[in-house]
Amino acid sequence: MSSVKVAVRVRPFNSREIGRESKCIIEMTGATTAITNPKVPPNTSEAVKRFNFDYSYWSHDPRDSDFSTQTMVYKDIGEEMLQHSFDGYNVCIFAYGQTGAGKSYTMMGRQEEQQEGIIPMICQDLFSRIHKTENDELKYSVEVSYMEIYCERVRDLLNPKNKGNLRVREHPLLGPYVEDLSKLAVTDYQDIHDLIDEGNKARTVAATNMNETSSRSHAVFTIFFTQRRHDTMTDLTTEKVSKISLVDLAGSERADSTGAKGTRLKEGANINKSLTTLGKVISALAEVASKKKHNKKADFIPYRDSALTWLLRENLGGNSKTAMIAAISPADINYDETLSTLRYADRAKQIVCKAVVNEDANAKLIRELKEEIQKLRDLLKAEGIEVQEGPDGKVVCEKRDANKDELNKSTTGIKSPSKSRNRNGSTTEMAVDQLQASEKLIAELNETWEEKLKRTEEIRLQREAVFAEMGVAVKEDGITVGVFSPKKTPHLVNLNEDPNLSECLLYYIKDGLTRLGTHEANVPQDIQLSGSHILKEHCTFENRNSTVTLLPHKDAIIFVNGRQLVEPEVLKTGSRVILGKNHVFRFTNPEQARELREKITEDEAENEEKEKADAPDWNFAQCELLEKQGIDLKAEMKKRLDNLEEQYKREKLQADQQFEEQRKTYEARIDALQKQVEEQSMTMSMYSSYSPEDFHQEEDVYNNPMYESCWTAREAGLAAWAFRKWRYHQFTSLRDDLWGNAIFLKEANAISVELKKKVQFQFTLLTDTLYSPLPPELASSVAPLQQEDEFGAPPVSKTLVAVEVTDTKNGATHYWSLEKLRQRLELMREMYHNEAEMSPTSPDYNVESLTGGDPFYDRFPWFRMVGRSFIYLSNLLYPVPLVHKVAIVNERGDVRGYLRIAVQPVLDEESIDFNNGVKQSARLVFNEDDAKPKYRALNEKDDVQRYIDNGGLDSKLEELEDVDSGRGIDSNSASECPENAEEPGEHLQVGKEFTFRVTVLQATGIGAEYADIFCQFNFLHRHEEAFSTEPVKNSASGAPLGFYHVQNITVPVTKSFIEYLKTQPIMFKIFGHYQTHPLHKDAKQEFVSRPPPRRMLPPSIPISQPVRSPKFGPLPCPPSSTVLAKHDVLVWFEICELAPNGEYVPSVVEHSDDLPCRGLFLLHQGIQRRIRITIVHEPTPEVKWKDINELVVGRIRNTPESSDEQDEDACVLSLGLFPGEVLDVPGDDRSFYRFEAAWDSSLHNSALLNRVSQGGETIYITLSAYLELENCARPAIVTKDLSMVIYGRDARTGPRSLKHLFSGQYRNPEANRLSGVYELSLRRASEAGSPGVQRRQRRVLDTSSTYVRGEENLHGWRPRGDSLIFDHQWELEKLTRLEEVGRMRHLLLLRERLGMDTNPNPTTKTEKDVCNLAARAATSPVHMVIPQSPQTPVKDPQQILPEREYNQREQDLMLKCLKLVQAGRFAKNEANDTQTQSDVSPSDEGCADMTVSCISSNSMEDNKFVIRRRLCSPDRADAPNGWEAPAPATQPILPLRLYVPELEEIRVSPVVARKGLLNVLEHGGSGWKKRWVTVRRPYVFIYRSEKDPVERAVLNLATAQVECSEDQAAMVKIPNTFSVVTKHRGYLLQTLGDKEVHDWLYAINPLLAGQIKSRLARRTLEPASQTASQIQASSAANANSANK
Repeated sequence: MSSVKVAVRVRPFNSREIGRESKCIIEMTGATTAITNPKVPPNTSEAVKRFNFDYSYWSHDPRDSDFSTQTMVYKDIGEEMLQHSFDGYNVCIFAYGQTGAGKSYTMMGRQEEQQEGIIPMICQDLFSRIHKTENDELKYSVEVSYMEIYCERVRDLLNPKNKGNLRVREHPLLGPYVEDLSKLAVTDYQDIHDLIDEGNKARTVAATNMNETSSRSHAVFTIFFTQRRHDTMTDLTTEKVSKISLVDLAGSERADSTGAKGTRLKEGANINKSLTTLGKVISALAEVASKKKHNKKADFIPYRDSALTWLLRENLGGNSKTAMIAAISPADINYDETLSTLRYADRAKQIVCKAVVNEDANAKLIRELKEEIQKLRDLLKAEGIEVQEGPDGKVVCEKRDANKDELNKSTTGIKSPSKSRNRNGSTTEMAVDQLQASEKLIAELNETWEEKLKRTEEIRLQREAVFAEMGVAVKEDGITVGVFSPKKTPHLVNLNEDPNLSECLLYYIKDGLTRLGTHEANVPQDIQLSGSHILKEHCTFENRNSTVTLLPHKDAIIFVNGRQLVEPEVLKTGSRVILGKNHVFRFTNPEQARELREKITEDEAENEEKEKADAPDWNFAQCELLEKQGIDLKAEMKKRLDNLEEQYKREKLQADQQFEEQRKTYEARIDALQKQVEEQSMTMSMYSSYSPEDFHQEEDVYNNPMYESCWTAREAGLAAWAFRKWRYHQFTSLRDDLWGNAIFLKEANAISVELKKKVQFQFTLLTDTLYSPLPPELASSVAPLQQEDEFGAPPVSKTLVAVEVTDTKNGATHYWSLEKLRQRLELMREMYHNEAEMSPTSPDYNVESLTGGDPFYDRFPWFRMVGRSFIYLSNLLYPVPLVHKVAIVNERGDVRGYLRIAVQPVLDEESIDFNNGVKQSARLVFNEDDAKPKYRALNEKDDVQRYIDNGGLDSKLEELEDVDSGRGIDSNSASECPENAEEPGEHLQVGKEFTFRVTVLQATGIGAEYADIFCQFNFLHRHEEAFSTEPVKNSASGAPLGFYHVQNITVPVTKSFIEYLKTQPIMFKIFGHYQTHPLHKDAKQEFVSRPPPRRMLPPSIPISQPVRSPKFGPLPCPPSSTVLAKHDVLVWFEICELAPNGEYVPSVVEHSDDLPCRGLFLLHQGIQRRIRITIVHEPTPEVKWKDINELVVGRIRNTPESSDEQDEDACVLSLGLFPGEVLDVPGDDRSFYRFEAAWDSSLHNSALLNRVSQGGETIYITLSAYLELENCARPAIVTKDLSMVIYGRDARTGPRSLKHLFSGQYRNPEANRLSGVYELSLRRASEAGSPGVQRRQRRVLDTSSTYVRGEENLHGWRPRGDSLIFDHQWELEKLTRLEEVGRMRHLLLLRERLGMDTNPNPTTKTEKDVCNLAARAATSPVHMVIPQSPQTPVKDPQQILPEREYNQREQDLMLKCLKLVQAGRFAKNEANDTQTQSDVSPSDEGCADMTVSCISSNSMEDNKFVIRRRLCSPDRADAPNGWEAPAPATQPILPLRLYVPELEEIRVSPVVARKGLLNVLEHGGSGWKKRWVTVRRPYVFIYRSEKDPVERAVLNLATAQVECSEDQAAMVKIPNTFSVVTKHRGYLLQTLGDKEVHDWLYAINPLLAGQIKSRLARRTLEPASQTASQIQASSAANANSANK
């Protein structure tokens, strides 16, 4: 065993390092090499690193006295390795280092004197020693091979025909070798020199930044050196074969240092891969060598990871003497590469190789046996025995003289003569025996080939004699390849069922008696058979004068020619003999056969040939036997077939009868069900007889008999209103497409990953909007939906499920329909199967040609859409010019820049010249069909109100509409602008031509990834007539992009054109060429879109479903009937542990919003526990808790996500309950209900709960409490996920964060609880099982969890589901808001341009027209175009009051009414002013938008009461300053009803809108209290203090009224106050500063805050306008006086 010799050699500076003025960081002292870190200050411990090697060669400066030349390197390493090869060892030398470090120079050298490398010098020295030592007894032969490993492909450098990739194979004896690698024989050094030169020319070299002639492949030059020595003593020739492997490795490199790109980068990656594998092999071998002997294991060495290490397996830690030369660079710029090379070499020192001499095994054995014989002879000679060889080659022993023996015996001393003789005798016998055995082995080994052949022939003759005795004959030539027929001796030939086994055995019938039996017979049998029916002595054959007689023994089974033989019979040639039941023979007598052939005449020759063709075989013998025994096989088979056919007919007839009976039964059941369905659908058939066109005629609707007893006009209006609302709710039906097609999407991604396609597929939702029109191939599927319905409703933008195809290879994104995905998926599968069947190395391998194109990719345009902008043209009605700055919005609602556009009418021949601009003209014609655009306009008529009478319902619907649309009542412009003032001016007379100008000025804020920006614009319905600007270079410097494109458009004025100017915009599209990859991370970070609000996102952790109760079983799904009441419930969860004093104390809870459950329980192991739950809510007659029925704990896990599959019987545990109680908390009139349950966690049989939690482990459980309520048909279920950590029994627990630890709140028992917010919904029990509800509760077919082949390669990718719907709703909401902002900005700009902002009362016709336009925009909210949550009908713009001027008294009266309505002091129903009313509007249910006026939904009474809220209670004697907080409405007395409760946990948003200290005055409270308030919309949480982690009260802003007015402040007489009134109580809140009021209002109710701010702004403008008017009046008076 020997370790690898390692040498390090440093080269001089190269031109690159000299040009960069590099410094030398390498020092060598003896065998030690030191490297200095240039980045670390000198004289520090980390500045210099030292390594010890076998040799350190200083070849940096030729002028240095210690300079190491090529010869010195060869003498130290090359000569030693050459000597090892002559000794018979395998030798390997390989050079390693970075690119340009001098590896190839060290190994190959140059074609100059004294510059040769190790390889040429070894070859030269090898042949010089061969010529000196070669003689008759010693002969040499040399063969060489030269190969390179390039990109893991092996190539032969000496054979030009082997251009392909050679395969590396492994032989069990030879080891790894290269198939078809040429080995060329050489006779002198010149031959090797020529081969090396030719091979070097074929090597792969290329230029990099670090080396101009960098070796891009590993070169292996192998010399096969054979020594043949002839031994004269034994006359044998022995061989020694040694393999000399000289390896020149490719340079290790870094891509940034070498500047490699393209092919060079790929080569470098493969080089680094093979060198990394070599490093792993060296490290593994070094680790194995460093282990102790008793700790050694069969460690895995990754030889096969690379072709290089596989071929060098024997040289690395195997049968070889190995040396490594590490070439390094002295420059400081290559410090990292040099240090890596030194560490590489340092690891290689620890490798231990087990080299052995490669010689012939026989020669080695003979040599060892000779040594052993000589030792045995010496041993016997010492015992006094002479050993000589006898004449037959045996060893003969002779003893010495007796006198000498007696003399020896006398000198033995006290030894016993008998024992000594016995010992000497046994030793002598053993030595002689061993000596004889050794002599035999030597004799066998020395036996010549002729002697072996002679001995083989003797053994063959002996074997034939033995076969003849056994009755088996072989061919005469002695080769046992078959039997032959004797010419004279009668014999038996076997017949077998298998033709290949017939006539393979031949038994001779010798003269006299031939016995046949088994080997167990007393008398040896001549022919021995085996079998169950063969007797020991079965029969005897008697051969007399060539006549054979068969003599059967008693009870022997013998058949001759099919007849059983009892008496002796003479056999004739060709007879069939059956012995027993299995042995069939044919008897042949050559003499008889010869006599028969002589008797045959020439005429009978043809018959003889036929008989030979029909020679008897095994089948013939068996059939003959059966015929002679009276058995006819054909008849028997025919009989069996007839029986089977009859049985088949009977069974078929029986099956047909049964099938006919079942068919009649099923037909009868189907007829019965059909009659039942026809009876139940009798009513529906009446409705189906009417077409939708029948409902458009009002006079027919009420005359139709179907409506005589169904709906009144008011009910029909409500139905139309409900239909309008619910037709917008289309996202629920999209879940079927998402979950049903998830399996196809997953399969497409899996195939894309396996085929290494840079394409990813994901679901997306597309809605046809202004900013995001559908692609043409997808628009056809939704085109029929863009029509008005039977109620005259506007067209609905249909949302469809599409597939977003992200092409990361080309940086493009495409959208496919689901049908196109399925079609492409078929092509993907075909491509996948074709690639699997065809080898990638095949020359005809082209997948795209097989599938007719790549189904993964689509063509992408050169220019990409940046975004769209819209500009309204209503300023052309007046006419005034406007300059707009509009946002460029992409399809997802993200702003990508801004565009400046000027729109102006051209009333005369005017011209505007731009220095760099383009001026064009065009003419368009508007037809009457163009008046109906694709998208909904601002002033489209809503005909819903035609069904509704003008009674009280109208006012209520209008009130709710104002609430939902977010419009304040103080916008009085709508009432001042009539419809009849919309007549166009003189410039827009029908029939005339009107010219206007659109000037595209500038674009700003467009990202740097877009180049060559240009703009197109067109009318919405005229996409084919688009106007385009010239492309502009985007320098990405932030400067505006100037288009200055002027487009004059002339249009004949028509009604449709005027309508378009009033309602519709023109579309601007901005295009650009991608400069930067759009999917790059930098490109994504440039435009960061605003994340959607938390209410639009799904919860971070899914809310767990209730744990199935063993007592109640699985409960039915909650009903989808109308919600009669909703209540906010606050639930506190505590886990109590038994304290030493015998009381149950709440365990410590660590509160944090970052935790999945917002809290972590810190428990102790092995302590009794109880779970305590407290339910807190406002007092209400509908919710009264009776008792707790069951508390179930299950789903023990260590991950936050839970699954219903974990509800196993062994995991779910029902706890023992204690009676629940209603608590009475002093000073708090809310309802408190508390219950406890004993929890023995060991009964779960879960290791997570039984042991102490490991480091970083968190345990999660799910508990469900089944509570019984009064007037409820089933229990209410409170479900909560809790997280906990279990410590040791005596461990001290406390919060793990310093913030909670220093606060000390964990010592307060009331702080050690976890809170949850729930929403309790009460539904009618009668509606729970209706057919409509059951239809809505159907389960969606979810295919996302179905396994797809290759799914494991997706690395956690999942198809998007419900979260996609949330995101798309947010995107639609963004687009809606952007459109609304753009429209309102245009109206405000137009008002400002006309000067209406300074004149609040419109006087001129133009001002009134603008006011009327704004009113129409206000009456048609934009969310009806793309409704995010459409909940109210659109108010008919025809109902706007006609325009007229009001006098001062009327204006004062209107202002007073408005203030009263805003203050909430006006009651609509004076008869019952203390009762509340539930809103019967369908828009109330599910409304999550916070409004100014409260819409109470807790009362189930019919339409009897109205809302009345008071700011202050009449009785306020005990409150501070004589005031108290606003009081909520009182609760009505409810009748007894049966409800179905549903408790749903609300995931509170982590986004905090506002938090801080407020003074809180509660209705009925004792006084002001300072509380910590946090706003997490739509909830407000009240805490006792800033450090209190537990919510003490919850306010739901969705059902609360927020008031802040001057009247309220004057009434309360306390500054900085505002009130929040819920359905059950009121709060008066006071901020600590004046500036905080608006911030708190904006966090709680942004709409109210905006109204207050707008009102204050108008008040500041009024004094200024009055002052300006006074100044103008005084100046006019002065002017008049001056004129007079």
